[in-house]
Amino acid sequence: MLIGFFALWIILCGNITAEILLFGAVVSLLVFWFTCRYCKWSIQREMVFWRLLPAGLHYILLLLREILLSNLAMLQITFRRDFREQCRPVLVKVHAPFRSNIAKMTLANSITLTPGTITVENLGKDFLIHCFNATYSVNMGEMDLVRQLIKMEAIVSRAKEGGF
Repeated sequence: MLIGFFALWIILCGNITAEILLFGAVVSLLVFWFTCRYCKWSIQREMVFWRLLPAGLHYILLLLREILLSNLAMLQITFRRDFREQCRPVLVKVHAPFRSNIAKMTLANSITLTPGTITVENLGKDFLIHCFNATYSVNMGEMDLVRQLIKMEAIVSRAKEGGF
């Protein structure tokens, strides 16, 4: 967060001089101290953030790939002559093997962001998902997004065991 505060300072200033960088470093340290003191942030959480960053960026890339592929599939279905035959909506129950609510929420929102699918209901460890076409529901519980979220949960749980 400290690096983010300093980067924001540099972006908002526009000019880069020695005085501005020094003043920005002091202000960034003060804002970081305030955040740690009053907003329940800590150096340990900062370290967890940096450990999660590569996995989070990988998740975003996987999500963008899924959105792109779903957009192409939806375009392909939409412009076919037999559109009505291709429109075969189905409700699917997908198992979400997560321990944290944030991982469940992330997966549910990611599914909803993907064209042709909507997360209808959270059923505890399962989700009820509406798919535009029955072929979208094949192997949905074994998506790369699920595996990546499991890896991210493991990073957080290791950090908690270490005193987070």
